[in-house]
Amino acid sequence: MKRNIRLLYGFSFFDQFMIVIPLLVPYLATKGIGMAQFMELQAVFALVIVSGEVPTGLLSDRWGRKKTLLLGAALKAASFSLLPLWSSYAGFLFYHLTMGIALSMISGGDVALLCESHLAAGGETSRSTAVLGNAKLAARVGAATSALVGGAVVALSYGHLLWANAILGWIPVLLVLSIAEPASTVERAKRRPVPLREILATLLKRDAATRLIFLNMVAWGIAGLVMVWTNQKYWEDSGVPLVYFGALFAGYNLVAGFGGKLAAVGVARLGRRATRAAVGVLPVIGYFGMAAFPGWGGIALGALIRVSGGMAEVLFLSALNERIASEMRATVLSMASLTVRASFSLLGPVVGYGIDGWGLAAVLSALGILYAIATVVLLLPLILREAALAPARSTEGA
Repeated sequence: MKRNIRLLYGFSFFDQFMIVIPLLVPYLATKGIGMAQFMELQAVFALVIVSGEVPTGLLSDRWGRKKTLLLGAALKAASFSLLPLWSSYAGFLFYHLTMGIALSMISGGDVALLCESHLAAGGETSRSTAVLGNAKLAARVGAATSALVGGAVVALSYGHLLWANAILGWIPVLLVLSIAEPASTVERAKRRPVPLREILATLLKRDAATRLIFLNMVAWGIAGLVMVWTNQKYWEDSGVPLVYFGALFAGYNLVAGFGGKLAAVGVARLGRRATRAAVGVLPVIGYFGMAAFPGWGGIALGALIRVSGGMAEVLFLSALNERIASEMRATVLSMASLTVRASFSLLGPVVGYGIDGWGLAAVLSALGILYAIATVVLLLPLILREAALAPARSTEGA
């Protein structure tokens, strides 16, 4: 099981080692795809994931983590292998459809497999935040490294970039083949599956804290998706040369990865309340800063959004894992991803059309206002609930 953990860290790294992603917006622009059409494609991609998240989460819980993860990784690699062949909107639509199915199979299962491998190896539940932080850091480092490689390869041509990306896409498949299914997941598959209505009740009805954690996880997940693509347009409008896109993408991912590590440190030293408060404040500063200071100043302030996203991902994922039983873990994590993608399928096109119609500054200011509201409506109640529970915990500890 310890070997599983190392392999899953490697999977996290290479799953995000996609050298084409930091240059996808300008590449599709060469094929006549503007920001509005690009966000339409991303919305379709999100809707496909929405449709597949719960079925594939249930499949992972009942059929097996490894089998579902392997199937998703193989389909993702095949989608990348076909990408160089497409040159029209219809072709790119097909790519987003197949990639959406692939990611819905991967989503949730990798994290569930990591947590179960950690516990099977004798790890403590309290250490799960650090283990998740390591995995998320590995993913961010993978994305950052791939961005640097992509920035170098695109100097040759987009063709070199796409075919190199296609070859690299098969490495996660090889890693999953080497993973062993934990005994707990094998035993669970023999038991009667948990009904979906029971999972929904556990997640949304029975406990207010679990519901708030879930909703915050979704809200800050949407922010990450929106900014992945908006950043590239921001850099382009700021006059950043194309060859630097990879370095910027790499820097942002490293910042987000260290944000995940910072979450564990923040909880240990400052407590959950202060760390969660930082998650809410940082993106608001980042959005308004990007709108007010276009260029390198805005790019620097935009990094705060990625720090917040990295912290939020680890904080809320760890908190949710602590509250969800193993037999429904992959399904619940898939539901979280489903809700993020469904919400993005609505917000993404609005952002795309807003950028084309009113400009980046107006859209970024609107996002700043939106996340200020989300902090008050969703995050503050969770922080206050944590404060209310703190005295009771102290009494129990005594």
